[in-house]
Amino acid sequence: MFSLPLKKMACDCIVGPLFRILLASCTFNTTYHNCTNRMKNFYALTVCFLVALSGMAQVPVTFKVDMNNETVSADGVHIAGGFQEWDPTATMMSDEDMDGVYELTVDLPADSTYEFKFVNGMAWDFVEDVPPTCQVEVVGNDNRFLTIGSDATEAMYHVCYGSCAACGMTTIRLRVDMSVESAVSPNGVHVAGNFQGWDPGASPMADADGDGVWESWVSFYPDSLLSTSGEVESPIFKFINGNSWSNPNEALAGEACADDFGNRVLELTGENMVLVGDESSMAAPCFNSCGTCLSPTQVTFRVDMTTQETVSVNGVHIAGSFQGWTPSANPLSDDDGDGIWEATFGIAPGDIQFKFVNGNDWSGNGDGNVDNELIVGDCAAEGSDNRALTVGSENIVYEVCYNSCEAGCVENPDPADVTFRVEMTDEEVSATGVWVIGNFTNPNWQTGALQMTDVDLDGVYEITATISGSATILYKFTNGDPTTGDNGVDFDEESGILLDEEGNEITNFEADGCGLPNGFGAYNRIHERSGEPEILDVTCFNKCSTCVVSVDEIAAAQFGAYPNPFNATLTLDIAPQVKNTQLYISDLSGRVVLEQTIVAGTERMVLNTEVLKAGSYMVQWLNQGVAQARVFVKH
Repeated sequence: MFSLPLKKMACDCIVGPLFRILLASCTFNTTYHNCTNRMKNFYALTVCFLVALSGMAQVPVTFKVDMNNETVSADGVHIAGGFQEWDPTATMMSDEDMDGVYELTVDLPADSTYEFKFVNGMAWDFVEDVPPTCQVEVVGNDNRFLTIGSDATEAMYHVCYGSCAACGMTTIRLRVDMSVESAVSPNGVHVAGNFQGWDPGASPMADADGDGVWESWVSFYPDSLLSTSGEVESPIFKFINGNSWSNPNEALAGEACADDFGNRVLELTGENMVLVGDESSMAAPCFNSCGTCLSPTQVTFRVDMTTQETVSVNGVHIAGSFQGWTPSANPLSDDDGDGIWEATFGIAPGDIQFKFVNGNDWSGNGDGNVDNELIVGDCAAEGSDNRALTVGSENIVYEVCYNSCEAGCVENPDPADVTFRVEMTDEEVSATGVWVIGNFTNPNWQTGALQMTDVDLDGVYEITATISGSATILYKFTNGDPTTGDNGVDFDEESGILLDEEGNEITNFEADGCGLPNGFGAYNRIHERSGEPEILDVTCFNKCSTCVVSVDEIAAAQFGAYPNPFNATLTLDIAPQVKNTQLYISDLSGRVVLEQTIVAGTERMVLNTEVLKAGSYMVQWLNQGVAQARVFVKH
């Protein structure tokens, strides 16, 4: 974060430098009139940092979000970010003065950048849509971000929910591509315009990631830009390779994006805007040009929907990193009715991720929508269920079957019954039951959850579902009803990650061969159905194996048995923290001669062994997927 003082013009209008980091709506309640630059109510974006003479390790950071335009959830307003492990339930904001602005102050290390989002509720289903204007990346990472300078003593971030500045303000993300310039001035790149008094040195831009694209932000109330006749006008500006009018600056007279004086003119079409040189790729304009420095590559996407039982009445769409992951923005068409939907977009060269959507919203949400792809296979991005594609300079035709990596669709298996089974003996089962969720229901996942039953009370819950469509089933079990409430609060959804007592990952569904990453830090189970009735193997909740499988030795301190040799009885001691355990006693031929279930919480058990003949026996404890075995002698 640049921590520079405000500059004042001769008529005392406040002019705020434009910085790489947006601290939108740090508003100063001061109005200046009759200024030569025709400004009023102009607010500097990045002046909330108070600079100290010496740095501090921790900085109090106040986050504020204005919810006056929203219906606030009964679960409250939360913030989730990298500084609190991205937990949408953990960090509640408060509105003590009941003004509709929720806030939270936390101490964070200085000289760092933090990513976060606001949540109207306690689950990711209720997270805000951050406009590209104030995302980390215009196309890609859609988190908000805040950079705290090394010399800051406190910081504040104050915005309208789902916007980039105070409610009612307009924010523009100004960008210019300097990559084809022979050199960039050692004084940097600046912007000057009617929103800051045409001062060529007042508003520096920054290229934080070194990609040649320089950026800055400006926020203002639309009626603050007045012409000499008193009418509201559009933002008028130009970029300068340096910090004075003697340095190279743009001259765009005659171009579509400019006025008669060669200045850029940007028509205000919304509260949150991004200056682009190409609408389809969202690439920045080139210095001294209306368009981009490099022509976008034309990519034609074609997706075969012929194997889908239903195509949404809302059509088929594509969403990806090249368009901000908006599932309703880019429709495909099937003009000839052959079941293959397509569209062509100009995309800047580079790596992109995307997926097709059967409808115009995620996960079948909304009337008439069906689902979105969850990709499995070599066309998926690493650690994700998104498609991955590298775009070069040559035009591309990308043609696939929906929800598949294959170019042509393979006929789906016949509809058939699949029985799902999960063992819950290691869990405290929720009062709302055990459920299965997945891509095979309609609606899919949480909203289409199916409740399982344990009729014989053996701890194994099951349900049989008639499944049609794709051969690939992605699913997971939940302990509690997932159709209402929040994961981790009202129900527990399998993460697919097994942790040790210190919280370190031991293994996961992918490593153990029963699942794949879901792109959100967890894993889904996977099954390829055959088209015949199938009963899936019993697995332990959040494991690929059953709750009792011999794979390794348990620490001997957890179990004890005596005496050895034994006679009429064998006494077992079990550590109190040990969960349900299976005990087997077998002779040296491997024949099991005694089997006993030890219920969690049992600390001592005396076995009657009178029926056993004299000889050597193997005593084996099986607990949570690991085993311990010892040889005992019967007299």
